[in-house]
Amino acid sequence: KKCIKNGTGTRAIRSIKCNANGKRVSILADRVHGTSIKIREPDPNLYIYDADRDLVDSHDFGKRYPISHYWDPNESKLLACETRTVRGISLDNHHVSGGRDAPLEYTPLGLSGMSEAEKKNNTYNPLSTCLQKTNGSEPALQVSTLFVTSEHGILLQDVFSIEPPLEGLLGVQVPRLFFTRGADDEAKSSDTLKKSNEVVLCSRLMRDFAGLDDAVMDEQTRAALLDFSYYLTIGNMDEAHKAVRLIQSASVWENMAHMCVKTKRLDVAEVCLGNMGHARGSAALRLAKSEAPELEARVAALAIQLGLRDDAARLLTECKRYDLLNSFYQAAGEWALALEIAQNFDRIHLKATHHRYACHLESKGEFDAAARHYEFAETHRREVPRMLVKQGENAALERYIMRSKDAELLKWWAGYCESLGHIDSAKTCYEYAGDTFNLVRVACLEDDVQLAKNLIEASATGKKKEHVVVELKHTLSTSSQNGDGAAAYHLARHLENRGDIEEAIQYLAKSGCYDHAIRLARRYGLDAELMRFCIKARPSLQVECAAYFESKGEFEKAVELYQQGGDLARALELCFKLGGKGRNQMFEALANVSKNLDATASPATLKRCADFFVQHEKYHDAVRLYATGGDYSQAISLCLEHQVPITQELAEQLTPPQSSKQNNTQAEEKNEINTQLRNEIILELAAALIKQNQYQLAAKKYTQAGDRPTALRCLLKGGDTKNIIYYASTSRNRDIYILAANYLQSLDWHSGDTKSKELIKKIVEFYTKAKAYEKLAQFYDSFAQMEIDEYRDYDKALTALKQSQQQLEKASSKNVPDRDRRIQALESRISLIADFVQARSLEKSNPDQMAILINNILTQKRDLDAAIRVGDAFALLIEYKCKNKLFDDAYALVQDMRQRKIALHPYLEQDLLDQIHQAVGVDFTPNTTIGERVTDIHSPGAKSSEDDDIVDELVDDASDDDIVEEEDHFTPHHK
Repeated sequence: KKCIKNGTGTRAIRSIKCNANGKRVSILADRVHGTSIKIREPDPNLYIYDADRDLVDSHDFGKRYPISHYWDPNESKLLACETRTVRGISLDNHHVSGGRDAPLEYTPLGLSGMSEAEKKNNTYNPLSTCLQKTNGSEPALQVSTLFVTSEHGILLQDVFSIEPPLEGLLGVQVPRLFFTRGADDEAKSSDTLKKSNEVVLCSRLMRDFAGLDDAVMDEQTRAALLDFSYYLTIGNMDEAHKAVRLIQSASVWENMAHMCVKTKRLDVAEVCLGNMGHARGSAALRLAKSEAPELEARVAALAIQLGLRDDAARLLTECKRYDLLNSFYQAAGEWALALEIAQNFDRIHLKATHHRYACHLESKGEFDAAARHYEFAETHRREVPRMLVKQGENAALERYIMRSKDAELLKWWAGYCESLGHIDSAKTCYEYAGDTFNLVRVACLEDDVQLAKNLIEASATGKKKEHVVVELKHTLSTSSQNGDGAAAYHLARHLENRGDIEEAIQYLAKSGCYDHAIRLARRYGLDAELMRFCIKARPSLQVECAAYFESKGEFEKAVELYQQGGDLARALELCFKLGGKGRNQMFEALANVSKNLDATASPATLKRCADFFVQHEKYHDAVRLYATGGDYSQAISLCLEHQVPITQELAEQLTPPQSSKQNNTQAEEKNEINTQLRNEIILELAAALIKQNQYQLAAKKYTQAGDRPTALRCLLKGGDTKNIIYYASTSRNRDIYILAANYLQSLDWHSGDTKSKELIKKIVEFYTKAKAYEKLAQFYDSFAQMEIDEYRDYDKALTALKQSQQQLEKASSKNVPDRDRRIQALESRISLIADFVQARSLEKSNPDQMAILINNILTQKRDLDAAIRVGDAFALLIEYKCKNKLFDDAYALVQDMRQRKIALHPYLEQDLLDQIHQAVGVDFTPNTTIGERVTDIHSPGAKSSEDDDIVDELVDDASDDDIVEEEDHFTPHHK
C-alpha cells in the first residue's frame, strides 16, 4: 500500500474510491504513530487526488473524522461523506445567556421551550428562546455532500445529521442519498426499496431536490438541478438562475428563493417570487426596498414571506433594526420576545409594545394582565375605565381606582360619583386626589363658606389632614398651584354674589385675577386696595386706573401708573403741569419718568423734558435727555457752561452712534447722523474733555474721529507712558511715531535701569518705523555723548556714532540741507575716537606706542573737545610718565592741563598729583580755575557690566533697512 505524507507524520490509507470518469480519487487515511508499535488514529481530513492537476486536495472536518465516502456513479464532481465525532473528545457545551451580549443565533420562533411554570412565575428569559438550542454534544453521525472540481477544489454543499431510525450512509445517486435503518424500527418509509430481517434500505432527497416527484424528475431536470446546486454552492447566482429558468416546478424556485435569503440576492429573489406566483411576497419585497435602507432589513422581509423566521430574526439583528424585529415578533404573536427586545434594544417603542400587548390580552379576556400592561404603557387612565365599564365591572373599577391612588383617576371617579348624587363619596375622592378646586366648589354649592376658606388656607400653607397626605402617582405641582388659584377665584365669585365685596377682592388677588379685583375696587370706591392691585395689572388697565386717580386729584399715583402703563407722554404732561405750579414732589416723579425715556421717545418730548430740567437747574438730567434726543451739541455746551462732569458713561451717551451704510438721505429718514457731522460732534466732545482735564477720554474720542495725532498729544499731556507706547505701537502713523519718540526722549532714558532700557528700545523702534533718519541720527549722537560723559565708554560711543553716520546717510538731502557737513563732522569725530580707543587698548600691551598715539592726538589741531574728553587723554599720558619716573614730563603735562583750564581731580588721583609735585620740588596748589568743563563726572566704576551690550544691540536692531513694524528692536542694558 502507498502511504500519504502530508506535512509531518505518516498517513496510512484506510479507504480509497474513484469517481465516475476516473480522474479523481478520494482517500480516507489514518495517522500512524510509533515505530515498533504502530498506533493508528483517524485522520480528520478527506484527501482527493486530481489527475488533471496531479495534486492532492484535502478537506478538514475539524473535530470529526470521515468513516465512509461515496462518489455519484454518474456525476463525476459529486461526493458524499459520512463523518463521526472523535472518541474521547467532548465538545464544549455552548450554553446561551439571555443577556444583551449573547450571540443571537435564532431558531424557529415560538414559546415551545417555556414551561407553564416558567410562564406563571415569569422566570423564563424570552430572549433565550430565539437563540440556538444546543444539546450536551454534537450529533455522532453527520453526512456532508461536496462538489469537487479542478477550478474551485473541494466545496461543501450541505451538511445534515443522521438521526434515528437512520443508521449509516450507503451511497449517493442524484437526486437521492441512501441509508440503512434498523429492522426493529416499526416506522415504514414509503420509499423503501428492500426489506430483510435485519436491515432496511432507505433514501432521502437531496436538499435542492426537495419537493420534486420522481415522475417529473427526467434526466434534463436532474442535470439542471444539479448545476443549480453547484452554482449556488460557489455563489454564482446568475448561472444558477440560467440553469433552472426553464423548470416550471414551484418547489425549485422556492428553494432558489431560500438560497437568495442566504446570499442576499434580491434581484434573483424577485424572479423566484414571480415564478412561484407569490404576489404577496413580491409586494412586500418592493415595499421593503422603498422603505428600508439596510440590505439585511430588505432580505429579512423576503425571509418573512418565505416562512424563514429564524433567518429574518437573524438578519434584523445583524442590521440592528430592533424596531422591525419588535414588530415582527408582535405580528408572530411572540409577545414575550417582543417585550424583551423593546426592553433591551427598542425602548422608544416600549410603551407602544405594552399597549398593543394589553389590547391583545383584553381580546383574550385576561383583564388583570391587560390592566397591568396598560399601566406599563401609561394609558391605564383611559383604557382601564373603558375596559371595565364595557364589561360592566363598576365595583372592580372602584377597587382599582382606590387602590391605584392615581390623582387623575380619583378626580374622574369623584366626578362620576357626583353626577350620580353621591356627594360624600365624591368629596372623599376629591380629598384623596388633593383637588382643592372641586372641594371648594362643592363647599360653595353647599354654601359652606368657612369650609371653603379653610380649604384654601390649608392649600396655601401646605397643611393637610393626615388621611389626605397620600402618595399620588400623577399629581403635578403646577396643576396644584393652578387648582388653588381656580379655587380662590371660585370662592371670590361666590362671595361677590353674597355681597362680601372686600373678602371677594382679597380672594381675587390670591387667584391672580387682578382685573376683577380692580373692577370691584373701582366700583365700590376702595382706593386703598386699588393702587396695590394696579401695580400688578396689565398696562392697559394701569392706564385706565391712572385716569381714575387723575380725576380724583391723586396725581402722584396717576403719574406712576401712566409710567408703568407705557403712556409716558401723559405722565410727563402731568409732571410739567404740576411742576410749573411749584409742586416740588413732582420733580422726583419726573426724574423717574425720564429714566425710562430712550431713543424711541419723540424728540419733542425729550427736548421739553430737558428744557424743563434746565429751567430748574437740573443740568445733569438735562444733559442726559439732550443726548438721548440727539441734540449732542447742546448737551456738550451745557456741560461746559455749567461744569457738568463728563464721566466715561456720559461720554459714551454724548457720542453719536455710527450710521448704517446708507446715503445721507436714507440716514436722515432714520434720524441718523452722517459720518461728517458725527466726527464734528466727537471733536467738540473731545475738546470739552480736554478742558475738564480728561485726557484719556479725549484721546479716545479723537481716535474715534480719526484724528490720531491729536489723540496722542492728549495722552502726552496726561503723561501715561504705558498708554502712549501702546497707542503709538498700534497706530501705524509716521507723525505719531515721531511724537511718541520725542516724548520718550524727554524721559529719563539714560539712567541705566530696566525701564530706561525699554525706553531706548522704543525710541529707536519708533524713529525707525517713521523713517525719521535725521532724528534717529541725533539720538545716536546723544547716546554716544552720554556714554563718553557718564561712563567714559569710548567703544560704545564709537559704535553709536557709526550708527548715527549710517542713519544720517539714509536721510534725504532735501530734508537735511547740511547733511554733508554733518557727515564730515561725524567722520572727524569717529576718526579721533577711533585713534583714542586704539591708544587705550595699547595701555598694557604696548605703553610706548600708546604714548606716541596720545601725543599725536593732543598735538592735532582738530577740535578734540567735540570728540573726546581731553582730560582722559592727558590722564593716560601722565600715568604713563609717572610709571616711567619721568616726573618732569608729567609735571609739564599737568601744567598744560591747567593752561587749557581742565580740572585735574576728575581725571587724576590726589596721590598721583602729590607724587608728581614732590618729585619736581613744587608745592601742590589746587587749581579751581573758572571755566572748567568737567564738574560732575561719574567714576568709571559706576558703569554696569551690562552696558557693554547696549550699543551692540542698537547696531543689530537698527542696521536692517527693511525693518517692519512688528519687528522687535534692540534692548540696551544699563544699570
